[in-house]
Amino acid sequence: MNARRTITGRLVLIAAALALAGAVALQMISLARPVPPLLPPHLARNIAADLPGWASRDLPLGPSEFLSSEVEKVLNYDEVINREYQRGSDRFGVYVAYWSAGKMPVQLVASHTPDRCWTENGWRCLDMRFKQRGFFAGMDVAPAEWRLFEPPLGGAPTYVLYWHLVDGETYDYGERFNAVPDPVRWWRGAMKQAFKGQGEQYFIRLTSDQPWENLWADPGFREIVLGLGRLGLGGVPVEPRKT
Repeated sequence: MNARRTITGRLVLIAAALALAGAVALQMISLARPVPPLLPPHLARNIAADLPGWASRDLPLGPSEFLSSEVEKVLNYDEVINREYQRGSDRFGVYVAYWSAGKMPVQLVASHTPDRCWTENGWRCLDMRFKQRGFFAGMDVAPAEWRLFEPPLGGAPTYVLYWHLVDGETYDYGERFNAVPDPVRWWRGAMKQAFKGQGEQYFIRLTSDQPWENLWADPGFREIVLGLGRLGLGGVPVEPRKT
């Protein structure tokens, strides 16, 4: 009986390995397709650096230039913004990376989430919610992955929202913590993109030192959300229902 279980377990592992190898091969085939010409830079035009009442600064992607260059090599993006806004003791951050159609496998971009990258660097997730709406009062924004992280050395937690847009549609991470990609969704996505091609992608992350409802009414923050909306996140003001 134990021998049968051992053989069955080995067969399952072999099948999983073959499936992943096939998915990688399909991704490489899709990447070999002709890449459309790159559009002009557009993130800076949509994500304002100057907001009423807020000071801003652009942050490196790593604590040193070397680490930043290594991040750039791995992510291979076309454009990126990593910006922090501060007003007194209040802070929020915006990170947006963009890949033109055909530039990067969807599954590779989808694997670089705070769930994985932050936890690998010592952050601890205190709370999580999935496919969340309603963070921006009166604005229709795509469902977000909601997290609350504690820094490596303790201190005030950080509120996080993130989205992965593929051809204008939100990537479905499922209802789970994504430190490790879901193999079934990974395979399905690889198959889909192999036949459909790699569309343009955005990875968007908002961070804050306070709950999101505290920023709802701030005109500067709403300007950022509207800018993200122009990139495909939504954010179109919702008209009140007529009674």
